[in-house]
Amino acid sequence: MHILKITLTLSLFVLLSMFGSQSFAAEPKGAIVSLSAEATLEVPNDEVVVNFRVEERGKKLNALRKRVNQMSASIKKSLAKEKGVKLKTSSRRVTPIWKPNQYNRVRDSWVVVQSATITSKNLDDVPRWLDIIEHAGAKLQNLSFRISDTLRRSTQENLRIQAIQQFRIKAETVSKALDASSFSIRHLNTGSSYSPQPMYRSEMAMMTKGVLNDAAPALSSGDSRISVSVNGDILVDQVKFKVH
Repeated sequence: MHILKITLTLSLFVLLSMFGSQSFAAEPKGAIVSLSAEATLEVPNDEVVVNFRVEERGKKLNALRKRVNQMSASIKKSLAKEKGVKLKTSSRRVTPIWKPNQYNRVRDSWVVVQSATITSKNLDDVPRWLDIIEHAGAKLQNLSFRISDTLRRSTQENLRIQAIQQFRIKAETVSKALDASSFSIRHLNTGSSYSPQPMYRSEMAMMTKGVLNDAAPALSSGDSRISVSVNGDILVDQVKFKVH
């Protein structure tokens, strides 16, 4: 019994020693160098986003709801005739307005607000949509141009290839500087960033004024910046240098 126990223990020790020596022998030798690279491109915006709201204030809640529903339905009907326009209701709320009393607060009136968003790639038709919104009695909140998801993804894929190529160029430069014959990539991480350019509220106010005066606003879609970064570690072949 003791002989069997000693034999099993010895066999386990031999196996662990073998695996330990194999893992140690497989450990690559060389210099580990961390590198990063980036590829950036200014891309013309191909999509517009318009946020607006229909708002009514008063004491009769049912009448307020009816007017908000009518204005929203009118805008929806007009925009349904436009090609390539997506209209989405983003929120709707009914809020009481209170006024102070001698003893407590008293409800004075109501506010009914329904917000919606328009998205489209037909940038040339934006002034007409703004005119539809304004004449229906809605209020513009924000307008911004951006890159569509399809264009953004395709651009990022191309930039990722460029960034990886730049990473390899840097790796080759480092390897040559170390007199190494080759290098290997241990791991590689990629990331991306996207910077759209919104239209600010002061610009929105000027644009709205232009619509009300039946003068189509001059809009420029602008560009957005897309960047793809790459970072990782390379293993450069071990080279011994003489110390002078």
